[in-house]
Amino acid sequence: MLALDRLVALVVVSRSLTAPPTAPQPGKCDIVPISGGSAWGHPAGTLMYWEDSGWLAASPRDGQVVLVHDEEVTLVRKGDWQAKLPTLGLSINGRTLLATIPAMITLPSGGGTVDSEARATLATLLTALQQQSIIS
Repeated sequence: MLALDRLVALVVVSRSLTAPPTAPQPGKCDIVPISGGSAWGHPAGTLMYWEDSGWLAASPRDGQVVLVHDEEVTLVRKGDWQAKLPTLGLSINGRTLLATIPAMITLPSGGGTVDSEARATLATLLTALQQQSIIS
């Protein structure tokens, strides 16, 4: 079951532990950090699984996706671990959506010129929706 879990839904507890934990839970997985290679005994980026009473090292494969629990980030392996999703945007009916970084939109506030503030906020919102290809 642990081998299947590693292939299907890999959750890494951490990629910042510079030394192996002394009392890991069964099935625990970590990524060896750059500064932890000598303590772990394996190069940076290696997946380390705790099984029974020892650590099992595995070389990650390009395309492998992991969730790093303590950072709440999804990483993709492409030469090294990268903090980005495997795709840029979402393609629906030939249109690519959500392919740019979302823009922050400030809410209108106070003042006697509510109409101009509301128009400026709506213009910013429309621009952001256009940049994401949600509207044209």
